[in-house]
Amino acid sequence: MQKMKVVRKTKEGNTMPVVIRNVPPGCNWGWYSREDPRMHLQALEETHPYKVWLENRGQRVIEPVGKIPAKVLKSLQKEIADKRQWIEGGWVRLMIAQGWLDLHVALPQITLVAYPKTPNKFSRKIDLLSWFSQEQLAPLKPSAVELNREMAALRLWADLPEEQQPYDVRLSTLLWHG
Repeated sequence: MQKMKVVRKTKEGNTMPVVIRNVPPGCNWGWYSREDPRMHLQALEETHPYKVWLENRGQRVIEPVGKIPAKVLKSLQKEIADKRQWIEGGWVRLMIAQGWLDLHVALPQITLVAYPKTPNKFSRKIDLLSWFSQEQLAPLKPSAVELNREMAALRLWADLPEEQQPYDVRLSTLLWHG
């Protein structure tokens, strides 16, 4: 797994990881550690004031904020398409760290609420009976359902030891559509 590397700290002390490097040449993309609660990328160099939204209420999009030269946008769109899963995994980790993702468990139902108490709020309901039989779910306790930041996943049977392999579902596949 690639690691996001911090390239600079701002005057306010915020850090920004590089998510996409040198696209187009000379332009790196990322987000600050204290950011807008909506998935996006912005150019790290002060000489390039570019920003694109990558979601809109749970739908995958690439929406430029303001004008971005066509050559820059086209190369960025290709890179986003190639690395979308990785970008979303990094964003999910930020969401969990910032408290931007709530988990509500009422088995067999699970509800994820992204960006609670913000205008960007959206939710996803998951019926675990569409994944498992009633018998398989019987031993699952609500306390054993959690958000796993390291794996950017919804973890079921989190009370099991690692060698018994709890069940992880990539949160990006649950949160964003399109």
